[in-house]
Amino acid sequence: MVRIALVLFFITTFIQASLLDKKIEHFIGQRQYKIQKNLIKILFKDKNEFLNTDKSVNDIKVLTKLKTSGLLKLFYNNPQKLNLSFFTKDNSLIFMRVINESLLSMGYNFFLTKRALKDENGFLWEIIISTEHIVDPTIFAKRLEVRGCYIKEIDKKSENEWIYEINTDNIKVDAKQVEPNTTVKLKKPIKPYWINVKEMKSISFRSRIADKWYPNIVFYDEKLHIVKDYRKDEITNTLKINIPRDAKYVKVADIYTLDNIKRGISIYLRSRN
Repeated sequence: MVRIALVLFFITTFIQASLLDKKIEHFIGQRQYKIQKNLIKILFKDKNEFLNTDKSVNDIKVLTKLKTSGLLKLFYNNPQKLNLSFFTKDNSLIFMRVINESLLSMGYNFFLTKRALKDENGFLWEIIISTEHIVDPTIFAKRLEVRGCYIKEIDKKSENEWIYEINTDNIKVDAKQVEPNTTVKLKKPIKPYWINVKEMKSISFRSRIADKWYPNIVFYDEKLHIVKDYRKDEITNTLKINIPRDAKYVKVADIYTLDNIKRGISIYLRSRN
């Protein structure tokens, strides 16, 4: 029995090592892998360091080691069309928002949606970016972690096509937490205000007298489905709105332009308790 256990152990270890080597070759290319084989053996000597608890390969740890060692190609010789696919099991609306904001934080301001598909397996979003360098997967992973997500697996189909499978079980919207029953002044908005209104009864607004605010206020549930949409095509200085019970977030903007509230606004959240 001990002998069988040892044989199984060595077989398992060999398979895990083989999977790790294949991943490394996959990320840097066959030619580069052959050239740098001796260096790779040294860098990845402790193979268990690059495995998850379930013994699958931890792609981010592998990519981080390759990047810090200068083996991961991040730049193209000239601008390219980069195809990125993102897959998750659930939370498609929040997922798209988190991906979008993560890419924006990395400087990717423009991209085209190639396909968005939701079925019984989950949600897939494919985009195309014109760029001179790939989206750095190690930085992208850190941006996602801040939003409660982590990358399960990365598949590099070619130099211009990457696929990310992302766990979104603990995904969260980047919404401001505001102390209830207290007037809070919000600064000049660069983008619409997002505020967490869970367990709140009403929200009151006051714009600056010198501004000309045309309210555009949208309430969302926890999965970012719209539960209430309020617009007023009149200059407004004060406003109070009751918050739907199933609302978790509110987006506050202006019908026409955020310049209409460039001096910021004040809000007051009244709690249900």
